[in-house]
Amino acid sequence: MIKIDEIIEKLKDILSQELGNKKILDKDIAKALEIDYDRFRKLKSRDGSVPYPEIMIFLAKRKISINWFFFNQLPETLIEATSDYIILKYQKSIIASAGGGAINYEIDLTSLVVDKHLLDYINSSYKYTEVLQVFGESMEPNIKDGSLVFVDRSQVNIYKEGIYVVNTVDGLFVKEIELKDDKITLKSTNKSFIDYRSKY
Repeated sequence: MIKIDEIIEKLKDILSQELGNKKILDKDIAKALEIDYDRFRKLKSRDGSVPYPEIMIFLAKRKISINWFFFNQLPETLIEATSDYIILKYQKSIIASAGGGAINYEIDLTSLVVDKHLLDYINSSYKYTEVLQVFGESMEPNIKDGSLVFVDRSQVNIYKEGIYVVNTVDGLFVKEIELKDDKITLKSTNKSFIDYRSKY
């Protein structure tokens, strides 16, 4: 693993290029990392620990590859290893009910790294796919309580029967859609639950 002295020299090189090859001192590094100079000297001389969060922010602001900085890996060497994965929005606080409807009042968005082959398998667009959690037992055994579902938000019209996430006046549902006589029925796989017919 890279040591604090090597890290400081790399940081000095980066700052020196930014400032026209000016000589960079330890106090300049501390300032760039927004670390108190006394704390920085302690890290360097006695502690030897690396201020990773501050360095990550420093690199992110300059769009510098973390892999290059810490492991000398060039970005182009990482393309093949990472090209099969995509980051999806995971609406962590938004739930879709498989029972009586779910009203969601706040958004807690996080990221979920997913293999693209999985999205290809379910024929879902990368650009519009988001992830929600299902609450309730009405779609069991097909969709279990607590499952994560991939939602293709580009599909806003119902042209054929299937399982959809539907936003209704009673909240967000995960249901099987049945189309009959120009009417829509939201059906449960679990026959213990009633169906909802098209007041929606």
